[in-house]
Amino acid sequence: MNNQQFLKLLFITGGTLTLAGALCKPLNVAYAPYIFSTGAALLIIYQLKSAFDNKSADTRQRRLGASGFLSSVALGLAGYFMFTGTKYWVLMLLIYALSTLFLSFRGGAAKQ
Repeated sequence: MNNQQFLKLLFITGGTLTLAGALCKPLNVAYAPYIFSTGAALLIIYQLKSAFDNKSADTRQRRLGASGFLSSVALGLAGYFMFTGTKYWVLMLLIYALSTLFLSFRGGAAKQ
């Protein structure tokens, strides 16, 4: 398995687990924070690998990758807030979603 396939698998698995954990939390499933945190950790690893493995990228792409990694840290905080029982995990998830949406449009502009 090459690096691109591994990153794709990491992203899909992390996203699926994060989504499943976020959907289970309002249903008061006891193990929802564990599912969410596992997915969040996989997404953080994905962002870390994709941001800092590509040495041939220009400065703009590296900066976008670093911004993506920093926004994925919000997922880690969301997992922490899930374990503490506060509702701030929703806010952290919203921050991650909005920053990822913004960065996805910024990343696509480089290909034009």
